[in-house]
Amino acid sequence: MLRKNVSISDAHLKLLEPLLKKHQGNLSAAMRDIIDFTGFVTENMGSLETAKDLLKEKNHVREQIQNRIYGVTIPLTMFRWLLASRKYGLPPMCETLQLFAPHNDINVYDTNSLNKIINEELSILNWPTTVSVDSGDDQISIQVTGTDPEINNFAAILISMYLSNNKNPQKIIKLLLYPSSISMKFSTASCSEDAQQSIYAYLCDNTEKMPDQNGVILVKAE
Repeated sequence: MLRKNVSISDAHLKLLEPLLKKHQGNLSAAMRDIIDFTGFVTENMGSLETAKDLLKEKNHVREQIQNRIYGVTIPLTMFRWLLASRKYGLPPMCETLQLFAPHNDINVYDTNSLNKIINEELSILNWPTTVSVDSGDDQISIQVTGTDPEINNFAAILISMYLSNNKNPQKIIKLLLYPSSISMKFSTASCSEDAQQSIYAYLCDNTEKMPDQNGVILVKAE
């Protein structure tokens, strides 16, 4: 049997407390437990560093999932609107634009930049949604995907309001509601008021529309 003198700091002794308690204060037994576990980790993971990295990654994924469920945020003034005044229609334009500041004068036809801005700004709110932007035939297509239809709809409203106030205001001309996403198509509006009216027509009253056999709803403006 090999005998060695080992110096252990108070901090490390505190870390050993659960093992010492398990072995009734027998430090040698605790050390043997640690050595056995280290051998097990090395044999299965290759090294302690690999095991540490794997645990860090797993904890990061768990934290992201928890944040998606419990860490949703919303600006205070918009939260007050949701509590008190949401039955009166769209949220205040100034609060919507604040979410996307300082990008209110972006070239909306630069879809790569538009996609980046929308996703980056909405990610701050930590909502369980992703947005994809595309264009073609002088029209902009935007799809909001997420697990909650109401959150998808609200995110679609905010994005539509943002586009309606652009120097080249965009109005909704087509809306498809899927079980886990909303697909919108935009074209140039004559003015911001015209663009905002399309939001009322397409997004503010789609609760009673009936889906087809694939669960898709084609919303048509009244």
